[in-house]
Amino acid sequence: MSFVFTAAGLQCKYFPTKLLLPARQYMQWAAADSAIKPLKKADKAAIVSLYLPCEILHAAGIYQLFPEALSCYLAAAGSEKIFIETAENNGIAKTLCSYHKVFIGMAESGVLPKPKFVINTSLACDVNHLSFRRIADFYNVEHFMIDVPKEYNENNVSYVENQLHEMVDFIERNSDFKIDENRLCEVVSRSKNTIKNFRQIYELKKERYLSDEMTSQMLSIFATHVMLGTKEAEKYSSDMVEQLKKCPKTYKGVRLFWVHTLPYTQDALRNLINFTDRCEIVACDMVLDAVDVNLDEKDPYRFMADRLLRNTVNGSAANRINAALKYAKELKCDGVVWYCHWGCKQTAGASAMAKDILEKNGLPTLVLDGDGCDSQNVNDGQTVTRMEAFLELLEKRK
Repeated sequence: MSFVFTAAGLQCKYFPTKLLLPARQYMQWAAADSAIKPLKKADKAAIVSLYLPCEILHAAGIYQLFPEALSCYLAAAGSEKIFIETAENNGIAKTLCSYHKVFIGMAESGVLPKPKFVINTSLACDVNHLSFRRIADFYNVEHFMIDVPKEYNENNVSYVENQLHEMVDFIERNSDFKIDENRLCEVVSRSKNTIKNFRQIYELKKERYLSDEMTSQMLSIFATHVMLGTKEAEKYSSDMVEQLKKCPKTYKGVRLFWVHTLPYTQDALRNLINFTDRCEIVACDMVLDAVDVNLDEKDPYRFMADRLLRNTVNGSAANRINAALKYAKELKCDGVVWYCHWGCKQTAGASAMAKDILEKNGLPTLVLDGDGCDSQNVNDGQTVTRMEAFLELLEKRK
């Protein structure tokens, strides 16, 4: 499997899609490379969740495997089905998130190498409680979970901060890795620089047009989450700032704000959205979910704790809806796509309320059901028909 990912990484590095900005081309390679390393060096790898503050792992030289990355690459190669079938044959419900089903199937089919340990947070995704515990049990490795309270206050910041210190103790107790506090501060400094750059990207996108593809938003999600704190994410974000400054100050077609993951492997939708003057996905809420973190916080642990609690997907569904409303308005978007990924109770459960609030505030909203990973749960004809109708509605309103 590592050979396949290596080939994909080399293709991204030496034969990138020329329609993309150079920064996007670079990040395609960097994201693939980050998925390859833990497969090749499993003795230096941990399985983690998307929202885990991985600066601690970066500082220790520990690579990260996470469901969304590997599942995305397998789906892009059309290879996800065998692993989904493995998971379902082993008792996993068909209704579980397909990203996690692929990941569980990879582990239980013997394809995924054994990690040093498993670490995840409770944030956002309730399937975390099942999949990461199950994988830790399967491999018979130690498991650590960071509990993130729903409410933001000083007591809860301290509570999460203490757990991050306990995470360091967990790592050092269960491996030969040691956390160099000076190196951790350097990594966190890169995290802050990356977030600052994404704030600039956000400001630039308010008035500039960029012909782009759905994959780009997924790359930015990786850069602002598990890859946050790496030199690659920092370079990507700073290059994006400089290259966006050269993009035209104009609007072309319909400006869309996207909520949740993106089905970038669905060809019918890609053909409708990618590299067209008809519409542009201006931003995805998962890229912006923690840009309002306190960058003045000097203590690295408290900074990471603050970021977890301030995340827009933490707490009630209203937090995420109100954030989507704020960002979509400020980015001058014409409409919102609220994507209900298969098995994600949070987005599906909040979709009716989201549509009501967003449309009452002047933002037409398409609630789009689908699957960002498993093509068996996708109806191309229905998806394209609904998206076409939505674009036509927005075009008439402009």
